[in-house]
Amino acid sequence: MSILLKAIIVDDEVLAIHLLESMLKTSNMINVLATFTNPKEALKCIDVLKPDILFLDIEMAEMTGIELASKIESLSHKMDVIFVTAYEHYALEAFDVQATDYILKPIDRNRLFKTIERLYKRRNPAPSIQFSENVLPNEDAIIINTLHFHIYSGKVSIDDTVLALSNKEFQILLFLAQNSEQAFPASELYQLIWDEESIGQTQSLRVHISNLRKKLDAIPEQPAKIVMTRGSGYQLVFQ
Repeated sequence: MSILLKAIIVDDEVLAIHLLESMLKTSNMINVLATFTNPKEALKCIDVLKPDILFLDIEMAEMTGIELASKIESLSHKMDVIFVTAYEHYALEAFDVQATDYILKPIDRNRLFKTIERLYKRRNPAPSIQFSENVLPNEDAIIINTLHFHIYSGKVSIDDTVLALSNKEFQILLFLAQNSEQAFPASELYQLIWDEESIGQTQSLRVHISNLRKKLDAIPEQPAKIVMTRGSGYQLVFQ
């Protein structure tokens, strides 16, 4: 027998909570246990309510969604965290706190239901179907020039080609693509991606950049290249 997924919604906007809750109720796969406008109150209740999914806004006054997600990593109860936000630029931080998905406001109903269906099937497994590694789930993507960043799967697609990237490679490429108008010194880029001082640790960044270059260069007629600008740093250039 299939069991409904238990969910909590945390958003400091009451109207946003009502909208998301009404959508979730029509999915027939979600039971909304509770809603919170104060993330600190939500944090106190998570280990008691034990949700399967936490739907989480990011920009909130009492505590940001990123901060709340980082705090629940230490809890005994584990859950899927789905960020629901109006801002694209928090995607890198969301990956650092192991977000399951990242959905942009205004919420696309079909996009939301596809995410729920994936989680529902994972917790209520049916006989598996094998897909080619080069076929991505039908999910929305952040599209920057020729690059399609699939937040859910952590992969990047270019036309019919799919790049299998590590978590840090994905973050580096997404950041450089979002800021392609400028170059970043290795030490600054390391600090932005790893969120810590480089202090001579940029070799790890250089290895990731080298791997990204090889993967991009392997694609015929790929116009996106990571270049080293003399005196400035690494930059993603669309030719």
